[in-house]
Amino acid sequence: MLNTIWKWLFRFVVGVGLMYVALMLLLAIGMTRPNVKESDGYVDSTAQAIAFTISHSLPDSANQIRFLRASIGMGGRLRLYRFAAPVDDLDAHAVAEFDAHWDRPGYKATPDTLSPFDEHDVKRNSEFYGGNADWMLPPADAIGTLYEPADGQLSHRPMIFVDKTNGVLYFQMTD
Repeated sequence: MLNTIWKWLFRFVVGVGLMYVALMLLLAIGMTRPNVKESDGYVDSTAQAIAFTISHSLPDSANQIRFLRASIGMGGRLRLYRFAAPVDDLDAHAVAEFDAHWDRPGYKATPDTLSPFDEHDVKRNSEFYGGNADWMLPPADAIGTLYEPADGQLSHRPMIFVDKTNGVLYFQMTD
């Protein structure tokens, strides 16, 4: 009788251990797979594109919209979008995004600056998150206004570059 109890207890402990190992393997695999949602080329101002903004709005004049949202389990999240519009609409949208942010970090605008987004950033975002972010690289001659969080913290906060040379807004937020 005692031998039977120990035999079943041993089987139970081994079974629970195997289930735990299987669960950890599934979690480890699932936590390293990217989940990517992106536009398939340029789109018009649609509900799908608007959902990628913090303020859930785009100017009526927005066109040539591209977007990407990606996450890798506990590895982080990325939100990118860009669109073309008149410069006044771009500046107003940049301010609206900071106003709609849940932390209300305020913003610091730096005029007449080069784009903060370079080939290294674009390549890193594309490779790490598994999406195509090549469209986030402004032309080399792009000069505009950089909107950053006033407190200097970039995690969970947007960085927006309004390219005044070409009339394009570039938005990036990571954690």
